[in-house]
Amino acid sequence: MTSRRSEPVNWATTRRLGGRSLAWRLTLMAVGSVALVLGTTVGSDLEWPFGSMGQYAFSVPDDGDVHSPGVEADTVDGQTVQVPLTPSGVGVRRAEVEAQQHLIQGDPSRLQAIAVAAAARHPNWPRYRTLRVVDDVTHLREGRVAGTSHDVLATWDVVDPEHPQPVGTP
Repeated sequence: MTSRRSEPVNWATTRRLGGRSLAWRLTLMAVGSVALVLGTTVGSDLEWPFGSMGQYAFSVPDDGDVHSPGVEADTVDGQTVQVPLTPSGVGVRRAEVEAQQHLIQGDPSRLQAIAVAAAARHPNWPRYRTLRVVDDVTHLREGRVAGTSHDVLATWDVVDPEHPQPVGTP
């Protein structure tokens, strides 16, 4: 079997880009660069791939804290459960809750949407009576675990837990 070798490029016969082609490529590069810079400086992880990717942008100091936010619920059956923050769970990812944590703390009624989604997506699940945004914190000292804490950041009592509807719906 013979191998094919590519011929060397003959620069004398190679065509250059036309003015429009060059302008189109430069415009596309400029738009992409602006999106990347804006996403990095003022964006959040929701604007991926142009967002800040902030979860990768830092390390935890040896005497720092590692935060792990989530959502837990008390069901109408009296159990406390972790709300599955996945597309197949309640249709909301953990990163989305993290990105809106300050908004939820300011207006916990936003958690009603999680109860509505859980009831609609999983009719056999026990209904959520109370939802809480929580933060499990691992405290480090000299790079080792020195303790943990479980902080409640926001609480919402679900309106009509057996038949949850979006807030503001009659």
